[in-house]
Amino acid sequence: MRPFFQLLSTLVVLPCLLVPALANEVGLESAGPTRFGARFSEEGGKRIAAFNGDKGLMACFTFAADGNVAVSVQVKLAKGGKTGFKGRLAGKDLAGSVEGNGEAQWVALGAAKVTASVPTFLNLEAVERKGTVVVTGFKFDQDAVATPVAHFKTAYAEGKEVALSDRGNVGAATFNGAGLLLVPIVVEKSGDVTFAARFNLPAGAQRALQVTVTDDLEAVRTRAAVTDLALTGTGKVANSADFTLSFPKVGTYLIALASKADGEAPLTVNGLLLRKGTNANLWSLPNGNAQSVHYGYPVPKGETALWAYAEAKSAPGPAATYNCVLGFGQGYFGFQRRALGTNPDDRWFIYSLWDSGYVKNAVKKEGADSEELKNSIVRMLAKGDDVKAYAFDHEGSGGHSHWEYPWKDNETYAFLLGVKPDGTGAVFATYVRVDGGQWKFLTAFRRPNTKAKLDGLYSFVEDWSGSAGQQKRVCHYSNVWIRNTEGKWLQLREAKSSATAELGRADFDHYVEGNGVVLSTGGYGEPKGKRGVILQIPESKTPPQVDVDKLPGK
Repeated sequence: MRPFFQLLSTLVVLPCLLVPALANEVGLESAGPTRFGARFSEEGGKRIAAFNGDKGLMACFTFAADGNVAVSVQVKLAKGGKTGFKGRLAGKDLAGSVEGNGEAQWVALGAAKVTASVPTFLNLEAVERKGTVVVTGFKFDQDAVATPVAHFKTAYAEGKEVALSDRGNVGAATFNGAGLLLVPIVVEKSGDVTFAARFNLPAGAQRALQVTVTDDLEAVRTRAAVTDLALTGTGKVANSADFTLSFPKVGTYLIALASKADGEAPLTVNGLLLRKGTNANLWSLPNGNAQSVHYGYPVPKGETALWAYAEAKSAPGPAATYNCVLGFGQGYFGFQRRALGTNPDDRWFIYSLWDSGYVKNAVKKEGADSEELKNSIVRMLAKGDDVKAYAFDHEGSGGHSHWEYPWKDNETYAFLLGVKPDGTGAVFATYVRVDGGQWKFLTAFRRPNTKAKLDGLYSFVEDWSGSAGQQKRVCHYSNVWIRNTEGKWLQLREAKSSATAELGRADFDHYVEGNGVVLSTGGYGEPKGKRGVILQIPESKTPPQVDVDKLPGK
């Protein structure tokens, strides 16, 4: 039997076919969304993907022969609409464009070199899009089959002996010893799903994996594995024996792959093939980040805030966590955990202010004295000892500052933000109260063409890397106050909840605790949070004891 047909006889079974048909036109059975990705649905019994303010999709195919293969995508776009495409197939860049005519059209994307019988990923993104783009399928100049797979692009590694890599832009995990790999997936249809793991071991080497599935991360650490996979290496990528996992309800799960072996040959796993099922029913979570969660603190009508004060404490948590305490219309101020541990280099207080309009750093350097730039960019007027400050031009542009300090988990810190007029602009200054009760001056930035007032006040907790979205992040906020133009402190007692909409993630919470309110996100626990809920911050009888005229740096 030819190798490719032998592979097809065991690789994938689609819902309506015993064996997937060989064809050069292939549907979206193996496609899933990328982050902020395409929205999938069915039309006339056919799976389609709509790009409408979204980015893209990821699909997997297996080809009949080695060599270059040309690829086209079938799209439908209304008259007057247009879009470009960019993507990758087998590591090769793809690109194309089309103008809409209201009918389905084939758009050539380019070609790439593929290897027969090896599942190959295709990533596709709509760029410079005008109108809704509907993708209905792909066409190749050789026989191909859709290969549904749960990829490892957003998997989490637990243990030093598990190394993640971005092999083929879809992820791979190498077990050098004992460790745990967590693969987040979204299940659209409950029931049993049969998988096979794609792995690579040196010829003759043997390793074992234990596999389980859970919708509660804490349970996976204590539950016995439901499947044991015995793997024998051939020196090439191979498929494990089939195994079946049960998903009792629609939702987000973690498939856990655990290796308890130590000191043996390295085992690399790079995806789970869906033997019975398609990516219409189950797909890998397109983003590993926990959702960003927020509170908004409305300023009472008729009041102008010149100062804002709040207290916050962070529970122990993972690296890449930003606890914003005092966000406002033009910037934000809080404390960040960059890496695990208590090394001063790992933790800092951070304050950033945006320019009036986006300006690249290179332009700022070249035209530092131009009147146009003076009317649009943030300038630093002063900073405290050991505070670092510089311009930034990613995720907007403006002025950034931070003070490296080993802030402690479960310890409360006070944050103070003030604004005053400066000609046609405004100066925003920040302070933090740490051990010993003294105020530390961070930075004073001037923003041109800005009114001197604090509005749009908010807090948030953010997972800014996605490398530890399986761990919970928790921050407690209390004593949120503003000081008005008459010098009177007013407590802000309303906290309105919100959260970003990461596909497949709902593990966040907003709640009242003690003298404040809490933001919690991540951990893959039971969803509890609700957007748009107004919580009441417990009343405090004591306003901030701050003499704003005697602060350092003034």
